[in-house]
Amino acid sequence: MNNNNRTWLAFANRKRCRHADAIHALGFISWRMGRARFAIGDVVYLFMSDERCVRFKLIVTAENCKREDQAFWEEASPNDITYKLELLEEYDGAHLSEQELCKHGFKGGRALEVPNCNNTELISYIQTIF
Repeated sequence: MNNNNRTWLAFANRKRCRHADAIHALGFISWRMGRARFAIGDVVYLFMSDERCVRFKLIVTAENCKREDQAFWEEASPNDITYKLELLEEYDGAHLSEQELCKHGFKGGRALEVPNCNNTELISYIQTIF
């Protein structure tokens, strides 16, 4: 990990994959390489679509990996090259709900489609809670 590592907010779509179940069973999730430009050592906070909150803090530990979380997909899992995101911490409180996040610059909607590391106000707030 170096000082250039970034912190991201990513969106976990429950209709596509049971990310929470995968994290609890495996200790990590696979995340498609491509639109997200993660680097090893980056921190990723995961916003859960079904719970409407940030629940997990993960760290990117590998890239160019085969997908290993197929069993947790609700649809056919893509056979793509992925990053490995390992669990650092899980949060179980009310301070990272969508309602609270909106007070700190969370936009929701289409802003969630691609992982984002540019909303410094929001990410700083999330970091104070974890």
